[in-house]
Amino acid sequence: RLGVEINKFTEVKDIKTKNDALLGVQTNKGFIECKKVVVAAGGWTQNITKMAKIDLPIYSERHEILVTESVKSILDPMLMSFSYNIYCQQEPVGSFIMGYGPENEQPSYNMESSWEFLETMSKKATWLLPPLKNIRIIRQWAGLYNISPDRQPIVSQINQVEGLYVACGFSGHGFMLAPAVGILMADMVTGDKLTYDVILDLERFNRGEIIEEPSVV
Repeated sequence: RLGVEINKFTEVKDIKTKNDALLGVQTNKGFIECKKVVVAAGGWTQNITKMAKIDLPIYSERHEILVTESVKSILDPMLMSFSYNIYCQQEPVGSFIMGYGPENEQPSYNMESSWEFLETMSKKATWLLPPLKNIRIIRQWAGLYNISPDRQPIVSQINQVEGLYVACGFSGHGFMLAPAVGILMADMVTGDKLTYDVILDLERFNRGEIIEEPSVV
């Protein structure tokens, strides 16, 4: 409604710069001339910024999850244990969604599901919540956590390239933080005063202004 053009199935091939300023984005469907680019590509963000010769201190890691059939409501709050390494929540429709943080998972772009996860997740969940032992699993899948050094997101202008911005490194909190991040990024791109007084810029790592986020499963 505001005049935005959305290009689906359009792959970024390169980010063109000159004298440390943006010229535009080369895609598989042609060149898009622009002076500002926001890179918010989830687990692949670091690959996109490398096209502009920017290395970000982030990496991607597989996390798996499963969902069960719908049953009557038996669990109101979301359960999360960092010592037991589990999160579990019953959705309003009655299905349970659950997962845990992988151990010894190497950085990768692997999004395949595993039998190991299915077995371990089932044992964890039924030990913690015995009534779940007879509930059937509908499906499982995997996705990427894009992880930063302090497990906090990077919502920042890139000083080395004028007009380049990133929103990445959410470390599993992307859905929860997305509305506020959208507002912050809009403030940065338009040059307005930041709506929220937060330290999420990339340079915080160089300044040592790091706030470790321990609540990652």
